[in-house]
Amino acid sequence: RDTKLQILEFLKNSQLFEAYGSTEAGIVTILRPHEQLTKLGSIGREVIGIDRIKLLDENGNEVPVGEVGELYSRGPMMFSGYWNEPEKTKKAFRGDYFSAGDMAYKDEDGFFYLVDRKANMIITGGENVYPSEVENVVGSHPAVKDVAVIGVPHEKWGEQVTAVVVLHQGKSATAQEIIEHCRGKIAGYKIPKEVIFIKDEEMPRSGAGKILHRILRETYGKEMRR
Repeated sequence: RDTKLQILEFLKNSQLFEAYGSTEAGIVTILRPHEQLTKLGSIGREVIGIDRIKLLDENGNEVPVGEVGELYSRGPMMFSGYWNEPEKTKKAFRGDYFSAGDMAYKDEDGFFYLVDRKANMIITGGENVYPSEVENVVGSHPAVKDVAVIGVPHEKWGEQVTAVVVLHQGKSATAQEIIEHCRGKIAGYKIPKEVIFIKDEEMPRSGAGKILHRILRETYGKEMRR
């Protein structure tokens, strides 16, 4: 959101259109210029030509307005499947509807909001935790430069919420200070139970600069927590 506000401020004489989609499904939603501030954080509504968007739970049922579900869409730009990967194709579809693996919710006005990647979702004690929500809170600590929240195996809870943190140069913070910073801002079960500090260059990223949560889970999820 802060980035969008900075873009709007910098490009005062331009109109900003924000689209959501994938290589497999094409453009699915669009947020138009006059909606940028009234629906800050939204990816917009269904783009013209998209047949329909569904938000489904793990059983394939549509979720109510305001609740999080996996985003599926169907439209004329849909691909037919992954080349020579029938199992991957099967997992990506429910009937004629395709999912790129994003979790989202819809508001009363029909605007969609991305929550997180399904693969990054943490299940702790039977509760779903979306890393992006926790990352926003941890990242608001003045000493935190970057953060990734992952689930690591836990003997009792199934997964434990763990924050991997990079601090600003010259700033300091303890794990307990980070944890205390989260109290009152998110539910107790979402607060990290462990904080791991790493150097900026140790944070794994894709070529596009996105943090690779999968690599962090592989690195720090080898030992069962108790």
